[in-house]
Formats: sequence, structure tokens, C-alpha cells
Amino acid sequence: MQKLLLIACAVLAGSAALAADTGHTPTGVERLLVFAGTWKSESDQYETAYSKAGHVAVTTVNDCMRNGNYYACNQSVNGQSRWLLVFVYPGSGDTYGVYNVPADGSPGISGQLIIYDKTWTFPVQRNNLGKLTYFRTVNTFLDANHYDFRQEYSEDKQTWTVMSQGHQTRIK
Repeated sequence: MQKLLLIACAVLAGSAALAADTGHTPTGVERLLVFAGTWKSESDQYETAYSKAGHVAVTTVNDCMRNGNYYACNQSVNGQSRWLLVFVYPGSGDTYGVYNVPADGSPGISGQLIIYDKTWTFPVQRNNLGKLTYFRTVNTFLDANHYDFRQEYSEDKQTWTVMSQGHQTRIK
């Protein structure tokens, strides 16, 4: 489940890139609109306590709709619907609620998205065997169609260990 959450977070695209293309600075839910579309991802995973070493290449399709302060996307990975992602904007600020509803009916996961300039961060914390561990996916946008990402964990929120890193490219 952790791997699915990390993949879901890694494929999110950013509004800072939209601003660069249009000259308009999006706000609120509008910041999320660039998420829709088809994306190719290449990443390298590293051997850590929470990840296995390897190379991953996926194609992700985000079929999205906006309604009020909500933005919902059916996300398919390599042609298979994986989850419904629901973003909720509280009306102000740079923090959004994120809800991942798995297509297999297993319990959903909730979290946050924090947008600052061209960086989107998805922090998550999990209690594993009585020990609190912090995870985050950090997306850094190069333009509206490209961004780099990394997935990390920490036990103290000071020292972060990279589990994977890669690049996303919009293909349509």
C-alpha cells in the first residue's frame, strides 16, 4: 500500500508550471488543473528499509473533474484504474487535503499537499511497529510538462533518506 501511495503522489503535476505557460497565476483548485492528462514516468528506486532497488517506468492517465472546492481524478497506471484521488481546497492558503481511494476497495488513505512556488510536497506519517516514520514525495516543476520528483523517509524530520527519484513528462 505504501508503494501505491508513493506512486500516486509522484505523478501529481504542478500549478507553478501552468503559470509559466499562461502568464496567469492560478489559485485554489485552479492550481490542480494541470494534473489532468497522460504522463510518462521514469524513476530509480533504492534499497532502503521501505523500498527495493530497481528501475520503474509507468504511464499514468489522470481523468479529472472539478466541482467547487473539489478536484477528483480517476488515476490509471499502465492502463489499469488504480484509485480515485480527491483533492479538497479549504478556501485559503497553500495546503490541500488529499484522499486516495483504492480501486480494489481497500481502506483509503488521507494526507496533505503543500504547494510552495514550483514545489509540491506530500507529507505522510505512518506508525510502523510502534515507531513513527515520516514520508514525503517532493515534486519540483521545470515547466508545465516536466517535473522531477523524489520520495524520502525520515525518523526525525531532519535527516531524509531517498527511496526513489525520477522524472515525469506529459505526453498528452
